[in-house]
Amino acid sequence: MCLSQHIGLPMFSRDNKPRRIHMMSLGVLNLARLPVLDWAFGHSIISCHVEHHLFPRLSDNMCLKVKPVVSQFLREKQLPYNEDSYLARFRLFLHRYEEFMVQAPPITELVGLQ
Repeated sequence: MCLSQHIGLPMFSRDNKPRRIHMMSLGVLNLARLPVLDWAFGHSIISCHVEHHLFPRLSDNMCLKVKPVVSQFLREKQLPYNEDSYLARFRLFLHRYEEFMVQAPPITELVGLQ
């Protein structure tokens, strides 16, 4: 589930990466709130994933409270504030499965362990 919040979004090499605020606004997205998922996983993992990446030590409760402020700030700075539905992410995954799962480089290459 959490993987769906990164799949299809930009990734940056260790040698050529933008400022942290740009990486977090471009490479992460929030999914819609669902009470059962909020209860099971917390807001930070699902509906406040952008906020979680920007402020990893914030509690779930605080992530939910800062969400409107973060959204407004990013939009004012003309940075994306990515949000999507579960169905849209699932369709994207199915549509681009070959690219995402078959042609993807080994994870060791992505994290710089090669």
